[in-house]
Amino acid sequence: VKSRLVMKIVDRDGRERERVVQSRGLEFEGGHKQIMLFESPEDVRGTGMLSIDYDAGEKDDDQWLYLPSLKKSTRISSGEKSGSFMGTDLSYSDMTQSDPDHYTYTMLKPSVKVKLDGKAEDCWLIESVPATKKAQEETGYIKSQVWVSKDKLMPVQVKSWIREGRRLKYISFKDIEKIDGLWFAKTIVARTKKGKQVESTTVLQFSQVSFNNSEVTPDLFQQSRLEQGL
Repeated sequence: VKSRLVMKIVDRDGRERERVVQSRGLEFEGGHKQIMLFESPEDVRGTGMLSIDYDAGEKDDDQWLYLPSLKKSTRISSGEKSGSFMGTDLSYSDMTQSDPDHYTYTMLKPSVKVKLDGKAEDCWLIESVPATKKAQEETGYIKSQVWVSKDKLMPVQVKSWIREGRRLKYISFKDIEKIDGLWFAKTIVARTKKGKQVESTTVLQFSQVSFNNSEVTPDLFQQSRLEQGL
């Protein structure tokens, strides 16, 4: 998949920051690769992240962050994956796919309506709890509740309990369209709350989305390419 996205981050005082990112993703036998390169603003231009998600749960996913000021990429350790990704409400672990074998699942409600893009969507409400120390450390979540669309077979809403600071994270998926035969959320809103106070909000808006793009080739997903920047 090839896309461009705009990140808007709003803090509790209403101050807003905007970042523009180029993103490329590729499925391979045994997992998924993604590279993200920041276009703007100027102080983060050239910053990038490379992620390699492995389907095998016993294998650690690989993530590297490249900072132009250091002129080298740094591997993100398991203990750092629950931290904020580039100041957003998403963590490094949120940017990867979870292994189902590392969680226990409970069906909370077999049918619940969620308002999605102006329409009521019938969903399953499922609770997931990290069942391994690895999952607990990497996500930092005590548990999550996920609303899964029965029609689209994808999550449309997530509520997660964050262990550190006893906070809550809400993620909603909006502007869902079928692109090249696949459902895709063009807007993602993540919000972190402590009590009734909203600590911060991040809005991701995707554009120029295409799947099976000939420009997305395996050689893009290398540390050497990450360190070239834009």
